[in-house]
Amino acid sequence: MDGKTLTMQVAEYSVADHWDTFQEEDIRMTKLAFADWVAAAQTGAEEEGTRILLELAGEEDGRQHCSVIGQEGKYSPGMAALINGNESHGIDFDDIHVSLSLHLCSPLFPAALAATEMSGAGGKELINAAINGFQVMVALSSGIMPEHYNIGRWHATGTIGIFGAAAAAGAILKATPMQMCHAFGICAGLCSGIQLNFGSMAKPLAAGMAAKNGLLAVIMAQRGFTGRTDIFDTDFLENISLKKVNRNDIIERLHGAYGVHELRFKRYPCGAPTHSGIINCKKILEESPHPIENIERIVFEPYPRAIRLVGNMDPQTGLQGKFSIGFTAAAQIVFGAVTIDTFTDEKVKDPRIQYLLKRMELVACDEFTPSRGGRTTIYFTDGTSRSHATYLLGGEVDPDEVFRDTADKYEEIMIPVKGKAGTQASWQAIMTMEQRNSISEMTKMLRK
Repeated sequence: MDGKTLTMQVAEYSVADHWDTFQEEDIRMTKLAFADWVAAAQTGAEEEGTRILLELAGEEDGRQHCSVIGQEGKYSPGMAALINGNESHGIDFDDIHVSLSLHLCSPLFPAALAATEMSGAGGKELINAAINGFQVMVALSSGIMPEHYNIGRWHATGTIGIFGAAAAAGAILKATPMQMCHAFGICAGLCSGIQLNFGSMAKPLAAGMAAKNGLLAVIMAQRGFTGRTDIFDTDFLENISLKKVNRNDIIERLHGAYGVHELRFKRYPCGAPTHSGIINCKKILEESPHPIENIERIVFEPYPRAIRLVGNMDPQTGLQGKFSIGFTAAAQIVFGAVTIDTFTDEKVKDPRIQYLLKRMELVACDEFTPSRGGRTTIYFTDGTSRSHATYLLGGEVDPDEVFRDTADKYEEIMIPVKGKAGTQASWQAIMTMEQRNSISEMTKMLRK
C-alpha cells in the first residue's frame, strides 16, 4: 500500500479534487442521486420522528443557516444533517446499492449539503464530495461485507454511512488529510445502527446520526479534536466484520469504478426485500385475475436473509408494514398499488389484508440471494396456481431509463407539495448544480 497507512490513503482520497476525472455520466448520475434523495427526504417531512427532531432543533442555539428539505427556516449544520438524514430514510424510499446492503445517499447528502451551505461552496464541490464519499463507503464495505451485515447484523447505512458523510464533508470543508485521519478515528467511536431497530423510528435515525456525526467529526478535527489516526489499520475493521479484512481490496475498490453508478432507486416506499413479493403478485394477478376470496394460499420464496428482515407476517402498525413482505404484497392485491399512503395502521388492519396474511407462507430460496429477488406462487380455490419470479439486482441498467424513472418519481412526490412550476424549477436547479457557484437558490426551492 505504497508505504502509507490505509487510513491516510482513504483520507487523501476523500479530500482530493477529482473533477477532471469525471465523465458526463458520472456527474449526471450524481445529480440524479441527489434528486432521488431530495424526493425521499420530502416524503419523510411529515413523519412523527421528523416532528420530534424539529422540536429538538428549535431548542438548540447556534449558527442556523442550513436547510432541511420540506421545512421552513434554517437550522444549525449538525441538526440540519440529522433531520435531513432522518427524513430521507424515514419511509424507506431512498436508494439501495446494487450488491451491498446499505443506503448511500441518506447519510452522505445531508452532511455534504450542510457543509456546502455553511462554507458557501458551489454545486461542483458538492458533486465532487458526493462521489468521493460514495467511493469511501463502497470501498470500506468491500472489506467488511457481507459479514458486517449478515453476522454482526449492523445497520450498515449508519455504521458505514458515517465515514462517507465525513469524507464528503471533509472534501467541501477543505480538511487536510491528517485532519481526515483524526475525523475517521472520531467516527469509529460514533458509528452505530442495528437491524433490531428496523420497523421503528430508530431505523431512519441511524442515517441521520451518521450524517450529523460524520459532519461534526470533520468540524471537530479541523479545530484540533483528536481521534485515532490509523483507525482502519487497527483491528477496528475486523471487530465490526468478524473476519480477516484484506486492506488491499479496500484500496483497489477505492480507486476503482465510481460507486455512484451502483446506486439503484426504489420503486416502492418500503424495505427493499419486500419488492419482489409486490412485483410478483402484481404480475400474477394481471395475467390471471382472481377475486381476493378465490385466493387460497400464497407462498413466497425470497432469498433467506429477507425472511429475517421482512418476515413479519403479523404487522400491527403501518411502520411495521414497511418491513413485512406479507403486508406489502397483500396491499398490492387489495389496493392495486403500494404507495406512500399505503402504510397506515388502518390499512394494516383492513379485513381483506388480514384475510390474505393468514393464507401466506415463507420459504427461503438461496437461488435469489445474488439478486435479492424471490418467487411467489398463488394457489386459487379452483385448483389452479400461478408463479412468478423477480430478479431485482445485478443486471445492467439503461441510463436514460434511470433518468426518466427518477424524474417521474421526483414529480410524483414534489408536485403535490411544490406545484408543477415549483417542481420543474427545482429539478432544473438540481440538474444544473455544477454551474452554480452558490447553491442557495437551489436550497431555497427545496425548503417549505
